[in-house]
Amino acid sequence: MRDEDRFDELEELTSVSHGAVLSIGGVSAQKLLAFLINLVLTASLSVSAYGAYALAWRIARILVRLASFGSTPTLVRFLPEYRDSPDKQDRFVGLAYLTTLVASTAIALGVGSFAGRINAATIEHPVFPLVLRLFCALLPFYTFIRLIGFQFRAIEWIEYSTLLRRLAWPIARLVAVSIAVALGYAVVGVAGAIVVAGAIVTLLAIWLVFIRTSLRPRTGASRPEVGTFYNYAIPNTFKVVGALLRSRIDVVLIGWFLTASAAGIYNVALFLTSLIAIPLIAFNQLLPPIASRLYAEGRVERLNAIYSTVTRLIFTITIAAAAVQFIYRAELLGLFGAEYTRGVLVLAIFVFGRIVANSVGATGWLLLMTDHQYLRSANSWALALLNVVASYHFIRQFGLIGAALGTAGSMALVNLLRLGQLYYLEGLQPFNAKFLKPLGAAAGMTVVMIAFRAILPGLSSLIVGAGAGLTTFGGLLALFGIERRDRIVASALYEEYRSMVGKAIGSGS
Repeated sequence: MRDEDRFDELEELTSVSHGAVLSIGGVSAQKLLAFLINLVLTASLSVSAYGAYALAWRIARILVRLASFGSTPTLVRFLPEYRDSPDKQDRFVGLAYLTTLVASTAIALGVGSFAGRINAATIEHPVFPLVLRLFCALLPFYTFIRLIGFQFRAIEWIEYSTLLRRLAWPIARLVAVSIAVALGYAVVGVAGAIVVAGAIVTLLAIWLVFIRTSLRPRTGASRPEVGTFYNYAIPNTFKVVGALLRSRIDVVLIGWFLTASAAGIYNVALFLTSLIAIPLIAFNQLLPPIASRLYAEGRVERLNAIYSTVTRLIFTITIAAAAVQFIYRAELLGLFGAEYTRGVLVLAIFVFGRIVANSVGATGWLLLMTDHQYLRSANSWALALLNVVASYHFIRQFGLIGAALGTAGSMALVNLLRLGQLYYLEGLQPFNAKFLKPLGAAAGMTVVMIAFRAILPGLSSLIVGAGAGLTTFGGLLALFGIERRDRIVASALYEEYRSMVGKAIGSGS
């Protein structure tokens, strides 16, 4: 590899890693803020009123995935490719804004008109229809916040994407909820306050786009440009429907066949394993736009090298977090109450499913960035149908454990399928002998944690054993040898952050 190409590759890896660092902090802050929002609400509303809010909010979160009509991944795919054609970028942004406005408004009006029927078919709470209609009014604002976050992500400005989606929006919701509760408003007033917060954050997002970028939404897209946009957006919309069916059907079936306590145990196990997904989410923030650019330029070999390095970093963090959750699964579940320890096997199954999903890296995004959007949509629907059938039979046969088997098995299978497709179609696959180092370190870490679990009781075992295990993991990685490329990237990030801190201190003094 030429020195110039090696420098470019390291620069791209540094960019991806910088995005991951910011995203890990942003996602962690977002989860904390979500916890505080729910803490305020549960302390201020009755259980039934909170249930009405929670269901309406869950519906809004599902609808927001559909309401951009595939515009978010379309921007991530094409803004990097057309970076040398600003007018074309502007027309694609204009198509995305117009599509999002029409789709989000239509969905909001449609779902809002059925709020009464949805209430009759679900919780039958007197205020639920109004709360749901208010969240439908929020939907266009919520969708534009998400769309503009993806727009910043597409041009590799992850700071502003994180600011909007992970910080400004949840902070605005927390402030709105706190003010509404302090003024004595009930759940309807809380929902109304969140709508106002959404409008304010949307204005902030639009203002940031106009002052920080040269992108301006424009009309006048040619017929080929419209065709290119919707040829990508439409299959992605269908993919989202399939993904929602695949990832949410287990919760519906548990509510149908099992008890409320079983649903609670299942949700806690899902929450814990969602923490293991953070490194995958984080490193995937800037990898897709970089992959789109490299693919458009025909530099597939460099794309594969970056994919391999990023996936190994994801795997390294994943295997350490998964080892802690697997060994101390009873102790972790016990933090939520003794009854939740009934979910130890459920958590173990989810951990293995998440290891497989994280270990193959950004397979779904890479299929999208290499123009295989129809294949990804077909994957999503095929696995959704498989998950429906498998989860139904497994839950009937094995109960709560069956639900975990269906969902985790589907998650692992779809990622392995995508990996095989990427290799067959584009020659992309991330694995090499370097993956053995974190695997070996995790084996040593596991032995240490099992030993501490045998000699220490309960929570002290978790605290001391996990700390000793993670220390062992880091020590073994250092003993096996940190990869030269990783050291260079870490050094570049350190210098970048030191410079940022120095400038901040200098400007403040």
